[in-house]
Amino acid sequence: MILTISEDKTPIKYILGIEKDLPGYPEPLDILYHTIEMAVRNPSRYKGTFTTHHCVTYWFKDADPEIVKESINKLTQMGYVMQTNTTPGKESYKVIINPFE
Repeated sequence: MILTISEDKTPIKYILGIEKDLPGYPEPLDILYHTIEMAVRNPSRYKGTFTTHHCVTYWFKDADPEIVKESINKLTQMGYVMQTNTTPGKESYKVIINPFE
């Protein structure tokens, strides 16, 4: 799956770059948008997959780790991502629905 982002379907908070200043950051769609944005920017490295460890340690290092984990779980429940590895400490996910294209 080739991930793309359509400006017409991108929420204004990402266009303005204010998502980090809003309460509840990162929300589930913040994590999804960042994952897709990284796949668009560097498709050879990011193929629409991510790990909990990578999100907590690198992408959202200033956010509360519990909020990050909760947002990832909500993404799974919402059907946007599918868990591909359930090994504790190595949980990984793949984007299956892109609401931004």
